[in-house]
Amino acid sequence: MKSYLLSLALLLLLAFISSCSKPTAPEVVATPTFSPAGGIYYYPAADVVISSTIGATIVYTTDGSTPASNSPIYSTPIHITETTTIKAQAYKEGRKNSPIASATYTIGVTSGQMIYVPGGTFTMGRTTGSGESDELPTHSVTLSSFYIGKYEVTQAEYFAITGPTPASVYGVGDNYPEYYVSWYAILRYCNLRSMAEGLTPVYTISGSTNPANWGAIPSYDNATWDAAICNWNVNGYRLPTEAEWEYAARGATNNPDYLYSGSDDINAVAWYNGNNLPYGGKTVGTKAPNALGIYDMSGNVWEWCWDWYGSYSSSSQSNPTGPVSGSYRVSRGGSWYDYANYCRVASRNYDGPDGSYIHIGFRVCRVSP
Repeated sequence: MKSYLLSLALLLLLAFISSCSKPTAPEVVATPTFSPAGGIYYYPAADVVISSTIGATIVYTTDGSTPASNSPIYSTPIHITETTTIKAQAYKEGRKNSPIASATYTIGVTSGQMIYVPGGTFTMGRTTGSGESDELPTHSVTLSSFYIGKYEVTQAEYFAITGPTPASVYGVGDNYPEYYVSWYAILRYCNLRSMAEGLTPVYTISGSTNPANWGAIPSYDNATWDAAICNWNVNGYRLPTEAEWEYAARGATNNPDYLYSGSDDINAVAWYNGNNLPYGGKTVGTKAPNALGIYDMSGNVWEWCWDWYGSYSSSSQSNPTGPVSGSYRVSRGGSWYDYANYCRVASRNYDGPDGSYIHIGFRVCRVSP
C-alpha cells in the first residue's frame, strides 16, 4: 500500500513538472474593429477609424485583397467616397497576429436628395458674356416652384432601377454620373423609378404609363416615343424643362448674374476640358454647389431636358415646355469633354433623342406639392 501511494505521488509530481515545462502560447492581438461599422452610408463619404490592441501595428487594404506585410500601415482615418471593402490585420512583437477583419462600406446618393426651387420670374438666355446666337433673344420666364435633383443621376441610382449601367471607360463607379443614356431611355427610367417609389408616373407612351408596355428602347428615331405625353401635374419623376433647368442653374435668380452655375470661376464649380484629367466624368458633388445647393449644373456631363430644340422668342412666357415638335432634344450644362464656353448657364446643346453619348447624362425633377 505504501509503495502504491509513493508511485501515485511520483506520477502526480511528474505530471505537474511536465505541465509547468510546456511553453505558453503567445497572446493573440485583438481583431481590428472599424468605426463606423460597415454598412450603407450616404454621399459624400464615410471616414473609417481602425482600432486594435494598444501599441499594435495595423495593415489594411481597400481593394478586397488580404493584408500583407507590405500593405499600407494604418495611421489616420480612411476616407471612403465609393463602395469599398476594407480588410485589416494587426500585429505586435511577442504576440500572434490578429485574425483578419473585413467590412464593406456602400456609399450611395439618397433618392430623396431633391432641392426645392421656389417659383419666380427670371431673364432666360445670354445675359452676360459671349456665346451662340441661339441663346438670344433674352426673354422673361415665370415658373412655378418645383424640385430638382441635388446631383446628376448616378450609376448606382440608375442600376437600382434598370439593372446594369451602360457607363464604361469614361468614369465608372457608384457615384459617378450615369451616361450613355438616350433621351428615350430616361423616360423609361423616370417612370420605373416613380412606380418603385409609389409615385404617379409622368410619361405616357402608346396609352400606357407602364414601360413594360412600351417595347424595347428605340435605337433610332421613333415617332411613337417622340409622341410621349408628359403629365405636368402628377408627382412622379421627370426631366426638367429647359427653362426649369436654366432657372435652377442660376440659383433661381439673375442677381448675381454668374456666368457658370454658382460662380464666375469655372474651376470652383465645374469639371470641364481644362481641369478634368484623366478624361471622363467625375464623382458627383466634388465641386462647389450653386446658391440653391445644387451640384454640377456646369460641367461633368451634359444634362438632357424635356424640350425639343428650337429658337427663342422675345415674348414673356409662363411655365414653357418648348416647341410641340422637332428633330432634336435639348441638353444643358456642358461636360468634362467641353471647353468653358459650353459650361455657361446660357449655353444650349441638342442631340437626337435616340443618341447615347459619353458625356451626356441627366438629373430628375418633380412637381412641387
